[in-house]
Formats: sequence, structure tokens, C-alpha cells
Amino acid sequence: MPLPWAKMWLEALDDPKLIRLTLAERGAWWGLLKLAGKCETGDKSGKIQSGGQGLNIDEIADALHIKTGEDRQSLESMIVKMKKRGSLKWNEGALIVIHWEERQRIPLSSRPEEV
Repeated sequence: MPLPWAKMWLEALDDPKLIRLTLAERGAWWGLLKLAGKCETGDKSGKIQSGGQGLNIDEIADALHIKTGEDRQSLESMIVKMKKRGSLKWNEGALIVIHWEERQRIPLSSRPEEV
């Protein structure tokens, strides 16, 4: 059985939204993207959830194995910054990664049955 995966685009290396984050905040961002992939339910919403319910900040921190106050602060500041930059939003108590579906979509050319 193949392992679950999430796409990571190389252009992110030079993305102004990301390069203005601290290294710790970038680590929190990549962790959050992996969590979004793990929370995927097939709707491709980018919603950070479990059992259909959005995770709160404490649950997100637990899921990312954040143990220190410093790392927790990096997570929180990253969320604030990426929300302002249009990459995250809170909706009905759930954190959502904006454009998750289009970033994770498998191009038709990559599907043998579609070629």
C-alpha cells in the first residue's frame, strides 16, 4: 500500500510569504501542511480536522508534537502571519489552508489512465 503524501512546490524556496518567516515559523508551516495532508478526508478542503471537527490551536500543537513555549509561539506567530498573507483562514472553528486542493491536485498528465 502506498504511503500518504503531500506536494511541496520548489517555488516555495523563494516565496515572499515564506522567506519573511523565521526558520522556526517555516518549520511550523511545513508541519501544518503535513498535518493538512494527514487530515485529508477526500474533500480536498485543506481543513485541519479530526472526525469532521476542526482542531483548535491546542490540538494542532499536540498533533505537531510541540512541547516548548518557544515552539508554540512560533506556531502561533506563523498562523497570524500566514493568515494576513492569505494562505490560512479560520472558518467555523477550523484552520484551513487556502488553495490546498489546487496545490495538491494530480495533473492529468501524471495519471496513466488519463493519458
